[in-house]
Amino acid sequence: MSPEVNRTVAATVLGCLVMLWFEREVVGALIESPDQPLRSSIESFVDGSLRDMPEHLRAGVAGESVLLGTYVAGLRSTGRLAPGDREALLHHLESWETSPIGVLRSYVRMMKSLVVFAENELGLQGAA
Repeated sequence: MSPEVNRTVAATVLGCLVMLWFEREVVGALIESPDQPLRSSIESFVDGSLRDMPEHLRAGVAGESVLLGTYVAGLRSTGRLAPGDREALLHHLESWETSPIGVLRSYVRMMKSLVVFAENELGLQGAA
């Protein structure tokens, strides 16, 4: 086995391909439907989309999720953000979406796009 293949296996084992807790929380906040089966389907769709990303892109998204999740966890530990406060998380996402920092804007836009696409696709399938 070549060394390159070993690095790929190591990246998979380290978890670059799984949906992280903060990503799951962001997706949950962005989903507008109260229908629990639809919410679960949307979350699964986004999870699959993240898994299908090329490893170098997925690693970047995972890195952003870790950094932003650490920031949010810090806010929660200091009492500046209540756990489970969807509106406060949405407020942070909105501010990041208008940030002058491009990677922050892109992160929120990517997550919103995945959720909106899944809501439209899966919602239409359920209605049919």
